[in-house]
Amino acid sequence: MPDHTEHTLKLPDGIDILYTDSGAPNSPFYTTLLMLHGSGFSGDGLVGLHAHAHKNNLRLIIWNRRDYRGSTKYTDAELEDLKAGRKVFQDRLAMQMAWFLEHFIRNENTPKLSEDRKTGGFILAGWSFGNATLLSLFSDPGVLPKELYEIIEPYVMSFVLYDPPYTALGYTAEWQPEVYDPWTDPDYPTPAGLYDNFQHWVSSYYKHPDVASGKPSGMSFEKRTERRTYTSWSNEQKASYFDTTAAVRCELPAYAPPMQATLKEQTYYALLDPNIASAYFPDVNVLQIYGAASPSYCIWAYLESLRMYRDAGEKVRPVKFKLVEDANHFMHYDLPDLFLREVVRGCTEN
Repeated sequence: MPDHTEHTLKLPDGIDILYTDSGAPNSPFYTTLLMLHGSGFSGDGLVGLHAHAHKNNLRLIIWNRRDYRGSTKYTDAELEDLKAGRKVFQDRLAMQMAWFLEHFIRNENTPKLSEDRKTGGFILAGWSFGNATLLSLFSDPGVLPKELYEIIEPYVMSFVLYDPPYTALGYTAEWQPEVYDPWTDPDYPTPAGLYDNFQHWVSSYYKHPDVASGKPSGMSFEKRTERRTYTSWSNEQKASYFDTTAAVRCELPAYAPPMQATLKEQTYYALLDPNIASAYFPDVNVLQIYGAASPSYCIWAYLESLRMYRDAGEKVRPVKFKLVEDANHFMHYDLPDLFLREVVRGCTEN
């Protein structure tokens, strides 16, 4: 039997979301894990996780985000909001996630969250730049209608930031301009060329000399390494997993200063604002999980998040940090069972 099925959910406002579904495991108390893919790499490259879902007592749902295969493309007006950094672009994403959860609660017999918050309900996870979408749901109590919030809030156990680059969080990079940046490499003058190079860079296994130092000098800034996940794929897999058109249309504009400023505020409100943490999804905890061999963009996000959390004190949303040794940005592909076990452990263990 196949380990997953594919569906399209029709949301309000004429929005379609294509998703794959492992189905429910043979347990009345399973947890539903909803995953959002990253920039350029669609949900199709995450489907290998489905084979490991049931053994981890999970029902796994993997989205194809807007503009990717099967899901509704952004309108020209929405892309203008993105380029201008308007918060309404993120607010719409929050609504669409909430509508999706509401559908599963009403129509898919989603188990309620247990009293000890260890089984049932939802874990919501973003991978890479998908975290920019994920955090939209938790950053502004004024976005969701009260009745919709009251439906989904009792079901949300945790959310997971899986290997976000610092750009997904709106952070700034504190390193010298001569350090290698895949987005400004003069060897690749076109967006398509930049994204091909990006796939080699982002899937490499880096040996960072001293992450514990908390400094850029402790990170590797190689262009790529000999060991990289991308080279293990067939041409068919490469074509299926990556969508250059979507990446150029709706991801590149998010790296520009207008939306970066918006994402910086979003990250603060979702993770570090004590008023929001105590009143909006108040019992939800957070796991930040990173590959120790991931690119510098992700290691810097880990270091900055850790520093900001320590500086913020105790009244912010509870966050656990996990750095997985010998794992890169594609932990879900190279180490799928380990990845799911770490997610479940990080969200359910005290």
